[in-house]
Amino acid sequence: MNAWGERAGRLLAGLGMGALAVLTLPAVPGLLPGIHEPQTARAEESTDPGRDILVFVDETGSTGRQFDVYRRALLERIVPQLKAGDRLRVAPIVDDNSLVSSFMAEGSLPARPGFDSLSENEIDYKNEVKQEKAEDKEIRNKLLATLTEKLKKPGKSRYTDLFGAARMASQLFSADRRRPVLVFLSDMQEDRGRFRYKDMKWNARDLKRVEKAYGFPDLKNVCVYVIGTRSPSIEKTRKMGEFWLQYFRKSGADIQPSHIGSMLVNWPPEEGCGKPRALPKKGESWLQKLRKQL
Repeated sequence: MNAWGERAGRLLAGLGMGALAVLTLPAVPGLLPGIHEPQTARAEESTDPGRDILVFVDETGSTGRQFDVYRRALLERIVPQLKAGDRLRVAPIVDDNSLVSSFMAEGSLPARPGFDSLSENEIDYKNEVKQEKAEDKEIRNKLLATLTEKLKKPGKSRYTDLFGAARMASQLFSADRRRPVLVFLSDMQEDRGRFRYKDMKWNARDLKRVEKAYGFPDLKNVCVYVIGTRSPSIEKTRKMGEFWLQYFRKSGADIQPSHIGSMLVNWPPEEGCGKPRALPKKGESWLQKLRKQL
């Protein structure tokens, strides 16, 4: 047997009977240009690349007892409901968010392995799944331990730079095939520079002032949640909620009124909220892999 034959034999042994059946068809001599890949030959694969979740936690002195809402949202809802392929990054909201240089916590869960029954070994696949679950558990536990320590008590920053945090978010979401999700855990009381919570009317005029001063960040296709908005009066809290809804919509974000509230209720995000900023690369089929080898 020549070198080509030995190579093909070893490859067929690894690919299994599905590939052997194709190669024994009469059109074998024209395999590379002539055989069309059947649509039914694709086996089960992992198609969901996961979500890119960025959470901002208000570390300013105004949060008070509200800080417990933020802690519980992260420890009891967001981290436990991460899924395979998700990335979580948690950053603080402080006096000046342009000076924030590190995350409070970050971690990426491994993607669930895909499986092609025509070309892959089932035992190897099960071992990969077992390894993925072990890594997943380890990363979750590390995130929970880190956040439990970091969120023991509220921060003491004097001012609140919410607009700076939004601009920071626009820079952190790059071209990624994961679905971007942004969560603000804050009372949403902007208090820095020319925009002071007590002086703002939270109306269309204030929105124009913000646009003139800072512009709107690029949050196109980002799913946004705003949790914790509050003020001394119900009416002012309503106006603040509407202000931030319009602010994020003008930033191109995917945000609904149900995503704004005192507690994180509608979680995890619905599948249609937010879109990846980069299209996923098409994976190779077993036949494409075979053609490369031959």
